[in-house]
Amino acid sequence: MKKKFDKAILSDIKNDIKNNAQDIKTGVKDVKENVKSKTEELFDHTSSNFEQFKQFMFAPFLLTFVISIVIGYNFSDVIKSLTNFIANLIGYILKWIFEFNGNHPTHTLESSFSSLLQNSLTLFFISYIVFYLIKTINKYLKKNKEQQWGYDQAHEDAIKIQKLQEENIKLQKQLIEKLDGLNNKEL
Repeated sequence: MKKKFDKAILSDIKNDIKNNAQDIKTGVKDVKENVKSKTEELFDHTSSNFEQFKQFMFAPFLLTFVISIVIGYNFSDVIKSLTNFIANLIGYILKWIFEFNGNHPTHTLESSFSSLLQNSLTLFFISYIVFYLIKTINKYLKKNKEQQWGYDQAHEDAIKIQKLQEENIKLQKQLIEKLDGLNNKEL
């Protein structure tokens, strides 16, 4: 037996379904907005932290310190190798002068020279890499000229002052020429 529903009951059920669907749409919209705002907040926070990290890592004083340590360490190796080579060269010359047996092994001299050459090339390549690394940092990570490594505010100020002085000299020359012209008219 089929039950017939009253049109009023069907209308109420239909309105309830519409209201529930609208509530679901509103809830989904709220969830989407909440996820979007939390995602933006996360990206802003991450971006801020990344900017702070970049400022720390590429601070001019920190870079200067690190470069000084790396290049200084390698330079000290070159100096040690040079000293060792010179000592072995002097030793070889003394043996050659004072030992008359004609047997003068050169392996220590060759070894110290190869060490000197190796340490010199290492210093050169590390300096080269550091130089281009700093250029890359300045070009791609530091948009503001004042933040770039190697920027010298005093030098920039001196250049501005020099330009102003040159402009001042030109204006003084023009003023002197005009005064000379006025003096010539009066005579």
